[in-house]
Amino acid sequence: MIDFQKSMKLSLIFGLIGALLLPLMYECYANVSRGIALSVLAAWAVFIGVKYSALSRKAALLAASAGLAYTFGMGLIFYIAVHNAAVALLEKNSKYFYLTLKEQMLWWLYAVLIMLSAFAVMFFAWGIRYAVKRIRSNSEQVGDYIANAFDESGDLK
Repeated sequence: MIDFQKSMKLSLIFGLIGALLLPLMYECYANVSRGIALSVLAAWAVFIGVKYSALSRKAALLAASAGLAYTFGMGLIFYIAVHNAAVALLEKNSKYFYLTLKEQMLWWLYAVLIMLSAFAVMFFAWGIRYAVKRIRSNSEQVGDYIANAFDESGDLK
């Protein structure tokens, strides 16, 4: 039960941070640099994927799913506030660059795919842990076989 409580706490925290990060990276994507915005989102997805992979599988999948829903649900609300502030700030100091509908859809496609990559990071981390566990187990068994091979008592185990 403690694992599920921790997973819900992490999903709320990461969902709120992601909800703030998404509209900020949208403005960065539109007006500063597309590469920087996508790189920051990718780094965020890797970070949360690694953090979630430390939980049990059920708790991690629940946390990642809930966090993704929080991110995109609250991200829409934060987008409305951040977008208006960014437009006002940039038009006061320079020029605000609006994205076309195609570019906006491309941004959201990138954002969804990058945020879904947190699941891939979790599965990759679990796979690495499983492989390391199997290799250690096999090496211990080989050590036991070698020790038993040179045992002169004649008893086979």
